[in-house]
Amino acid sequence: MNEADLFKEELIFTDIHAQTPSELLTEIGCALEQLGYVEKSFTGAIIERERQYPTGLALPEFSIGLPHTDARHVKQAFIAVVKNDQKLPFIHMGTEDQEVDIDCFFVLGVKDPCKQVKVLQLLIEKLNDSRFVRRLKTMDEKKQLFTFLKQTVQE
Repeated sequence: MNEADLFKEELIFTDIHAQTPSELLTEIGCALEQLGYVEKSFTGAIIERERQYPTGLALPEFSIGLPHTDARHVKQAFIAVVKNDQKLPFIHMGTEDQEVDIDCFFVLGVKDPCKQVKVLQLLIEKLNDSRFVRRLKTMDEKKQLFTFLKQTVQE
């Protein structure tokens, strides 16, 4: 699996207006289901997984969410990029109650559980690159963001 191939232009959502984390995950889960990437069970599973094992990350220049769930809920592997119009309080990874305000998310759908760690490591590596983060934060056009991510991840 080439990680760059996990990005699809139709899975870049730059105009989400969710008011809560559950609303955001529900909206994205429904869109992914309609597009054929996930099972009907995905939305409930990702909300529950986020509750049990939070995925918010406060990085030096950027806070991001990396929601994901078990492979059995995924039909086709993907990374969806989601930009919400306002920051939402997600719980920081590895804590039970430390909130981090996030408006950008990479929603992961990986079919092979062994590959999930590799994909997470790649994303975290990129998100620790200040140049990458600056460009990611300023892009709101789907095609431009898609091209940038495909090229950057292939490097």
